[in-house]
Amino acid sequence: MPMRRPLYPADEKHRSDKGSYKYTSRDHKALLFVAQQKFVCFDQLGQFLAPDLSPATEIPHSSEEGAPLHGGRRSHLHWPQDRRKRIHAVAELARRWQNKMGFVDVWQPWSHEPPWLRITQSGLLNLGLDWNELPFPEDRNRLTLTSHTYHITKRRLFLANGGSHAPAHRWISERAIEAHQIKEGGVKIPHRPDGVMELLEEGMFPIIRNGSLIEEVPLAPGQHVAIEIELTQKKFDRLGEHILPSLLNNYDFAWYYCGKKEVYDALVTARRAYLQTDEERKRLRIFLLEEKGQEIG
Repeated sequence: MPMRRPLYPADEKHRSDKGSYKYTSRDHKALLFVAQQKFVCFDQLGQFLAPDLSPATEIPHSSEEGAPLHGGRRSHLHWPQDRRKRIHAVAELARRWQNKMGFVDVWQPWSHEPPWLRITQSGLLNLGLDWNELPFPEDRNRLTLTSHTYHITKRRLFLANGGSHAPAHRWISERAIEAHQIKEGGVKIPHRPDGVMELLEEGMFPIIRNGSLIEEVPLAPGQHVAIEIELTQKKFDRLGEHILPSLLNNYDFAWYYCGKKEVYDALVTARRAYLQTDEERKRLRIFLLEEKGQEIG
């Protein structure tokens, strides 16, 4: 793969603290998030670091709060809500992680969209992870604000904020699942979801038909909910004969988020055709992303 030009070249003038750094709990939390998600866009890391996981908002310049973020220590300032200021704050962190620590690489594949981060081998070693380093993809279309990669992290943040009636949980990334799967010759590896919620509290989710509540399905601590982001339609027989049975054999529930109506319809049909009982069908929850995460079937 060709070498990518670093977004933040090394400083020409060496400062007194060049080569030294303080490693904070926020650094560790943010770098682990980047490692788990493979590639993370600046705006999503900004949301992850917000105390309430709130997405940024566009604030008119005349009403922006706080002083401009231009260098210096600013630990006393609250995390910005304005999108422009928040991306700038993330850029300052990324510059430090890249130039001083060597823990991340940064790439901006599209000039009209925010940059992306990835963890380096040094960053993985710092986190105590024996995972392989992943280079940025050669196809820049894999890193856009509409890509599968972006949607996975967006859904993780949405669920962490209680979206889709999700209880408090620990997120298990697809990368962590892969690292723990035992690969042996002749042994079929279970289907690997985009992420898993390990529930920490009890909860429930509603089954709604035509605007009416039909049933509330209980959720219990210790249960595992597989999360799938489906932006394109898979072959029907592969979906019904391998993917759905594998998910329900290995997880308590599977929640699908579909990017298109035809993908949603195909999953609803597969649930009806391949799952034999109503109890099985209740374990497979299907959403349409175009409807802002609301279940419509």
